Amino acid sequence: MATSQDSNLFAPRLLVFITRLEDEKHLEELLDDLRIPIFYQCRGKGTAPSEMLDIFGLSGTTRVITAGVVPKCMVREIFEQLEQYLPVRQRGGGIAITIPVTGLQHPVLQMLNDEMRSIAEERINEKMEGDMAAMQEKSEFTVIWVSVASGFSDDVVDAARAAGAKGGTVMKGRRRNSERVGQHLGLSVQDTQEFVMIVAPKAKKSEIMSAICDACGLRTEAHGVVLSLPVDEVVGLER
Repeated sequence: MATSQDSNLFAPRLLVFITRLEDEKHLEELLDDLRIPIFYQCRGKGTAPSEMLDIFGLSGTTRVITAGVVPKCMVREIFEQLEQYLPVRQRGGGIAITIPVTGLQHPVLQMLNDEMRSIAEERINEKMEGDMAAMQEKSEFTVIWVSVASGFSDDVVDAARAAGAKGGTVMKGRRRNSERVGQHLGLSVQDTQEFVMIVAPKAKKSEIMSAICDACGLRTEAHGVVLSLPVDEVVGLER
């Protein structure tokens, strides 16, 4: 069920461009790249007083009017792209406006929402993958997080030290998991745990994790779960 915030983000807007005739194909390509599913184009001339036309640099030339329905969340990106590819900041380069849509056929609205949700998910995934790749590339350290049964944290630290880690931080807590996950991994539904957090050089990550898994992995009495996380910035460690 969509929240009111989601509904507001996907609220339809009529996006209207008034551009130069020579920019018609560039605008079509831009809208196709942005996957705007429906838009219309026509040609015309302004009928505003000449003083107003002069202000916008529109007088005396044929203009292309392009209109399409888009969700509100896409407007900023479209405007940013428009400024990069078309001379809208220059005198006579054209203008773009949005107008809230107060009524729209349900099949069209549903199609727009489905299309834009798909695009939004793709963009989010692409950004996350890019951010993670950049973080992995520049990061010199990693955090190794280990969850083990109570009493096995010393074994984790010993295994990590033997593989090149400087040490770790031990915390006590409780793991909660579903019955299905517990049955699949052979873990109790709720169990007292010890957690070990180790900050280590990225170059030693695989060796340290392998050593911990051998000593305290899922198939041992420690029932350890081991994962790693990239470190973005760090201070206070030897590089």
